[in-house]
Amino acid sequence: MQIPADKLHHISLVVHDARASAAKLARMYGIAEWHVVGDSGHLDETVVGGFRSDFGYVTATGTVMTGTGPVTFELVQPTSGWTIYQQWLITRGEGIIGVAVAEIGMEAFAALKPWLAEQGIAIAQSVRVDGVVDRVTLDTRAALGGFYVELLVALEADWRAKVRIDETWDLSGEIPAEGALLPIPAFLHFGVVVTDLMKVVERWNGLFGQTDFLFMNWRKAPGLLTDPENNGVQVDHAYFTTTPTIGERLSFELIQPTFGPSHYKEDFLQPLGEGIHHIFAGFLPDRTAWETIRARMESVDVPVCMGGGLGDDVASFYYLDTRKALPGYVTELVHPGANAPAPDAGFPFTPTMVVRLGDRV
Repeated sequence: MQIPADKLHHISLVVHDARASAAKLARMYGIAEWHVVGDSGHLDETVVGGFRSDFGYVTATGTVMTGTGPVTFELVQPTSGWTIYQQWLITRGEGIIGVAVAEIGMEAFAALKPWLAEQGIAIAQSVRVDGVVDRVTLDTRAALGGFYVELLVALEADWRAKVRIDETWDLSGEIPAEGALLPIPAFLHFGVVVTDLMKVVERWNGLFGQTDFLFMNWRKAPGLLTDPENNGVQVDHAYFTTTPTIGERLSFELIQPTFGPSHYKEDFLQPLGEGIHHIFAGFLPDRTAWETIRARMESVDVPVCMGGGLGDDVASFYYLDTRKALPGYVTELVHPGANAPAPDAGFPFTPTMVVRLGDRV
C-alpha cells in the first residue's frame, strides 16, 4: 500500500490576507479570477491533531495555465480557532504549507487509514466542506521534508460543483497593462530543502513506493557548478539532491545543502527548518529572455538570491527572491547555454549515483 498520488490538484499557501495575496499572484502570474469560500456555514467535522476543534478559514483559489498544464493556487487565511494554518503562520510565516496530491473515495481512504497509522503518519487536520468532500491533511512533515500532503476524499462524485462559492474576485485590474510580471513557462517541480537526504529518501520509498533515485552532488567543479553565487556574492558551495516524481506535476527536488553558504541553508533551513523552498517555473528560451525578466524583477524589488552556471555552458539557473512579491516562496528559472543538449537528449549530467531501493532486509 502507498499514499495515492495522481496529480497536482492544488498548492496550499497560508497567508495573512487572502485578497492581498491574490492581488500579488494576479500581478506576477496574471491570475485574474479567484473563487472565494468564506469562513461561515461551510465547515463540519472539524478535527485538528486528533481533537475536535471549532475553527474557520477563508480560501481563495485561482489557476494559471502553464506549458505543462494548469496549476491551481489555494490561498488559506485562518480566521478563528486552532488550525494547522494558524500554527504555520505563527511559527513560519506565509508560505507553501502543503500539496493536494489525490482525490479518492471514502472506502479507499478507510482502507488507507490503518496503514498510515502503521507508517507513523498521523492525520494533522480533517474537515468536511459543504457535506460533499472531506479534506484530509496528513502530517508528512517529518517524513517527506517539512510539508503536509492533502487528500481530497469525495463523498459525492460531483462534489466540486457542489462546493458553494461565496464570492468571485476579478483582479484583472492588478495585472499590469503590459501583462503579468513573471509568466510561468512550465511547472516542473517543488524544491524541498531537507536536513538528511538519504533518511528522507527512505520515507519517500516507503510512503509512495518510489524505488529509483538519481542523485547529484552539485558543487563548484568542472562539469557541475560554475560561478555559483549567493545573495550577490561569489561562493564555493555544494548541495546533494534527488528528484522523485509521484504523479502529474508532482515532482519534488529534495535538496540537502552540504557545504558553504547557500540560500537553502542560511536563508531557509536554519531559520525555518525543512520545507518547500521554491517552485521551478521552467525554461526560458535564451539569455536575452532571462535578462528581460531580471531587469523587470529588479524594478519591483525582486533580486536574484542564488544562481550560477551548470556544466560547460549547458545552462544557467537563477532563484528570484519572490518571498515578498509572492506569498513566502522563491522562484527558479533556467535558460539554456551554448552547449545545451537537444530537448529529447535526456539528462545532460553524469549522476553521482543511481540507487534502486528494492526489498528491505
